[in-house]
Amino acid sequence: MTEDIRAFLAIEVSDDVKSTLTELTNHLDRARIDGLKPVRPENMHLTLKFFGDVSSTRVDSIVGTITRAAKAIHPFTLRLGKVGAYPNSRNPRVLWVGLDGDVVSLQEAHSRIENALVGINIKPDSRKFSPHLTVARLRNRSSPSERRRAAEVLLTAEYQTGHPVPVERFSLIRSILRPEGPQYTTLADITLDQGN
Repeated sequence: MTEDIRAFLAIEVSDDVKSTLTELTNHLDRARIDGLKPVRPENMHLTLKFFGDVSSTRVDSIVGTITRAAKAIHPFTLRLGKVGAYPNSRNPRVLWVGLDGDVVSLQEAHSRIENALVGINIKPDSRKFSPHLTVARLRNRSSPSERRRAAEVLLTAEYQTGHPVPVERFSLIRSILRPEGPQYTTLADITLDQGN
């Protein structure tokens, strides 16, 4: 039976990186900000492409297309960068950690995947790719002052940039939205070109 699944392509991060990010989410948690929802460690990832709802019959085609594109992408290493807030620190909805390191390889990988997916009628994102790791979200009930305080707590947190984020594979992940937070299931792991 055909069903629609909510899916995205991501770079999953190591337990080491999750541990560093969890220190940040714990710091935010201790500030007791109304409406702040930290991301659970197991759900931390870098989204490369959000597909939204796609037919389950398209999954094999998507995986095949990305696998072919990944043959021309070599492993690379990113690093944890500065923290920030979307859309801004005066009225944030999302709190995040940026990425440094080999961002050029990341941008090239993203472009290669977007271009490959056009071949199977999946449109490129209209928004500019802005790589980040989400550490917390603010619900609608958060007041403007609580939102500003959340950004302030994040921006003043003791946090060490530069932690390596090795990228050797991409993961196609299914997301099921639940009241307690999204539940993720990996549908496919796509290894990058390991050639020398």
